[in-house]
Amino acid sequence: MNEIIIINDDLSEYIDEIENYVKELTPISDMALLLEVDERRLRDAIDDLSSPVSLAYRKAKAKVALELRRRDIELAEAGSSTAADEVNAHFRKMIRDE
Repeated sequence: MNEIIIINDDLSEYIDEIENYVKELTPISDMALLLEVDERRLRDAIDDLSSPVSLAYRKAKAKVALELRRRDIELAEAGSSTAADEVNAHFRKMIRDE
């Protein structure tokens, strides 16, 4: 348990960069390379829901997902059938999450 805390604290200095990489849809494996940190350590920090790294990653990911859903809704309202299908998929996911 103490090891996870040390890992998370060690990666906390990268929170701003992690948030920016999430906004740019960067996979975790690429983030680790760009940050020059061990990929397993980064994944462990993200997997630990109580860590600041995990919270920053998940919150940034939720913001990106929200923006993508907003764009899909706008495109669907403008008549895009593909976007309408995506909106329906988003809605089904929302229902499954209840």
